[in-house]
Amino acid sequence: MEMIVRPAVKKDLPSVKKILKPWSDQDPRILDVVDEVVRKGPQEHGSSCRVLESGKIVRCVSVWTCDSAAEVLLLALAPGPSVSEIGGDTRFLREEIQQWAQMGIFKASITVPASLSSLVMPCLKACGFMFEGISSSFGLRNAHQVRLSKHFLHRSISDSEIMALMQEFLLSQGYEVRAEGDGLGFRIRAEYRPPFIFSSWHRITQNGPDIIVHPPARVLEVHELESLFYPLSIQVRHQKPLLIPMDRKRAEQLIELPDFEVHQKSLFVPGSPLQPQNLFLNDLTYGYPVGLRSMRRGLPCLFYVNRIGAVGTGRVENWYLDEPKDLYNTIDQMSYFNPEDVREHAAVSGPQAGKVLVIRFRWYRPLRRAVSLDEIRSLSGSFNPQRTRSLSTPLFQSIVALGNESDS
Repeated sequence: MEMIVRPAVKKDLPSVKKILKPWSDQDPRILDVVDEVVRKGPQEHGSSCRVLESGKIVRCVSVWTCDSAAEVLLLALAPGPSVSEIGGDTRFLREEIQQWAQMGIFKASITVPASLSSLVMPCLKACGFMFEGISSSFGLRNAHQVRLSKHFLHRSISDSEIMALMQEFLLSQGYEVRAEGDGLGFRIRAEYRPPFIFSSWHRITQNGPDIIVHPPARVLEVHELESLFYPLSIQVRHQKPLLIPMDRKRAEQLIELPDFEVHQKSLFVPGSPLQPQNLFLNDLTYGYPVGLRSMRRGLPCLFYVNRIGAVGTGRVENWYLDEPKDLYNTIDQMSYFNPEDVREHAAVSGPQAGKVLVIRFRWYRPLRRAVSLDEIRSLSGSFNPQRTRSLSTPLFQSIVALGNESDS
């Protein structure tokens, strides 16, 4: 299913206000922001009202304002009927998060009325928003409100720096932290604890490459931190970014393409709030089964379209390796693809004979412009985009930098 994210316009107002009603009943000022944004039109920095549209129907609405040059206040995130069931609200919010990251935002906050928390909390938490506190309503007529925030870390670290990152984050959240052998202990500072709460020490330890949080003991995976603090990137030893090639027909069914012909050049940067964006709920692609030794959730990937060039980046969400018939039996979204086209990418020999690699991706972002094959080969003469394969990290970074260079 194809959806469009775009700025709200005047004709949307009846639908927008209907969807926003549970929010505006709690805070009528939200509608004032909506009216002002629609009257003035979208702006790169300032207030915004964007909608998720499908079949000419508004399915979801977000209203936000820049509280400062570094912080966004999300005034409302309002999904329409049934949009959550197909994951449209999460996909929509993820697109907003990518936009804020592109703007250089460091924090996004939202205050959710208690009556709406069960509706929007799963989406917010899935996109990296963290609980920060509750405005108590004890003895008052109004229900309590829940405050959540998402933090953006615009940096790249190595996996050896994760423990230092966790300590920095916990201290910023008001925890007290102490060194404990191979890790650290943490608990809420005494002056911040609510009454009747007795906080025991929790621990984060490192066991080889694994970071373990306990109690209860569980491994904290790298991709969890990358999603929590997106656009944070963690460089894991012996793991390389993935090249995902595809033909133009398949690409146009899956991802938004940047400008790649002179007459198509736009005044707006791809993915800006000033420009409508196509969203695709199908987030699967397939290819020849290679690069498995470097695979991990959160692994950066570069999308390459034949006869166009490198067009965008994303991160691996999951992957599947199996024979095409079994993939079609277990993954619903495989129905988007022609079985014969999928079979053409199966390995013909070796231990993976007859199998195809299917990749589910997240956080796709188009480059400002496509980077051609000739340009990439000027960086690496041996570059071959015929099959899915690993790229060196320096080559990946050079291609992305080239595709995001400003024309001005």
